[in-house]
Amino acid sequence: MNNSGNLMETLQKALEMEEKGQKFYAEQVQKVKNEVTKKTFTFLADNEKLHIENIKNFCNTLREKGELPGVDLESVKDKRAKDLNIFSKTIKEFDEKINPTDDDKKACEFAMEFENSGYKYYESMLKDAKDESLVKLLKFLLEEESRHYDGIQELYTYLTDSHNWFMYEEGTFPQGG
Repeated sequence: MNNSGNLMETLQKALEMEEKGQKFYAEQVQKVKNEVTKKTFTFLADNEKLHIENIKNFCNTLREKGELPGVDLESVKDKRAKDLNIFSKTIKEFDEKINPTDDDKKACEFAMEFENSGYKYYESMLKDAKDESLVKLLKFLLEEESRHYDGIQELYTYLTDSHNWFMYEEGTFPQGG
């Protein structure tokens, strides 16, 4: 990965993956019925936009200067830090009965597969990465993919087993006696 052609190709593949993710989440917001699912997917679509912006910055700097830019991903983390618990916050806002559709569940299943495949892709890219800035970007994207997967998995549990999800969240468990 030493020459800029390979770097550019790697970044282009990463960009395509993030754009597919952003498009998928934006489309699902229009299709799913459950408000918690809508809010979660809206958050994920917006988060993918931040990833796209960062990767485009890398590509532009590589084209213009022949090298990758320094990485300041802390500002990106700061932008989203307040939203880290978007899923739990969103659920607590709703007292309505949970009526997930099969579309909600299938969208979550596909989203988990998508985030997992993204994680594996970035992990394989990281193994070959030599540039310090690229390593930082890939580690950031790995962290994001993992965080997205965890949130979607929690949403899926909420949609498919809400009774147990609420018991776990509230820390109440049935006791025998």
